[in-house]
Amino acid sequence: MEDEQLITVLSDQESRALLRATTFGRIAFAVNGRVEIYPINVVFSERDGEIVFKSAPGFKLAGASIAKEVVFQSDALGDGFATSLVARGGARVLSTEAELEKAEALGVRPLIAAPKNEYVAITVVEVSGRRYITGEEAEPLIDTIA
Repeated sequence: MEDEQLITVLSDQESRALLRATTFGRIAFAVNGRVEIYPINVVFSERDGEIVFKSAPGFKLAGASIAKEVVFQSDALGDGFATSLVARGGARVLSTEAELEKAEALGVRPLIAAPKNEYVAITVVEVSGRRYITGEEAEPLIDTIA
C-alpha cells in the first residue's frame, strides 16, 4: 500500500475537532536556546481559540510565558488508526478575575495530585493533524536493476 493511503493530512476543521477531544499532551518551547518539553492536561476552549492548562510556579510556567512561541503536541491510538496533533501559538498566564473564572469553568484537571494554582492559555494560531492507518509493517520494496 502506498504511504499516501496510510497517512491523511487533516483539514483545519478536522484538526480542531481532534483538539476539542484532546485532554493530554506535551508543551514545548525554547528559552535561551534550550528546548524544554513537559506533559500537560488540557482543555481546548474553542470559543476563545485557546488551549488551557494549570501549572505550579517553576520553569514550565515561567518558560511558557516568556517564550516567543509554544507548541502543543498530542498523539492518540484508536482501533486501526493513530492521530497526531500539533498546535502553535503564544502562551500567557491568566490573571484577571474574568479569565480565571472562565478557566475554572473549563474543568482542567492536572496530571498529578500536586497543587497547581496558575492557569495558562495558549492562543492557537496554527493547528495541524494527521491520521495514520496502523497495522503490520509491509515488506520492504527491493529495487531491481535490469
